Amino acid sequence: MNTELINNVRKHCRDLLNKSRCKSLQFHNYQHTLNVVHNAEMIAIKSKISDEETEIVLISAYFHDVGNMETSKQHEMLSCSIARSFLEKENYLEAKIRIIENIILATEINREPTTLLEEIICDADLGHLGKKTFLTQNKLLREEWSNFLDMTFTDEEWLNLNLKFLDNHHFYTEAARKLFLKQKSENIIKFKEVI
Repeated sequence: MNTELINNVRKHCRDLLNKSRCKSLQFHNYQHTLNVVHNAEMIAIKSKISDEETEIVLISAYFHDVGNMETSKQHEMLSCSIARSFLEKENYLEAKIRIIENIILATEINREPTTLLEEIICDADLGHLGKKTFLTQNKLLREEWSNFLDMTFTDEEWLNLNLKFLDNHHFYTEAARKLFLKQKSENIIKFKEVI
């Protein structure tokens, strides 16, 4: 794994996110990116993928939401473009760039991953569903949608929307199920109580 490249990617994405509208986003900000990278690394280790595959997953995790610096809707294509531009300047292999683009695109809502690496990033992106910080993260997402997408919900509407999402959601990798599923079940119960 090229740790120097990963470090350069981290710095680049941090700068992009912290010097754009993402700094004001309650949920899709640099902290979310760091959380996804951490989740991706944990899932990668438990999945026992190669160092090269782990490098690809981590780069994808750093870039997956940078398109939010311009738009929330369909930001994944912009994220791919930003990743490609940076990685080409780093002389990264074209074949790996294409894999990274596919991994980023796999994070689109209602899109199914088709490879293990895509499954890992999808699980990492929604790992907060199975963490103790879920209620806090969920509140931040609701605030972001209200402030930036003009989408407001009554408590009942928010509860129903989230319960439907949680019921339909599943973790793709065995590693993510081991890491997050138990807490996700507890979070559903807590969510019903709080709202």
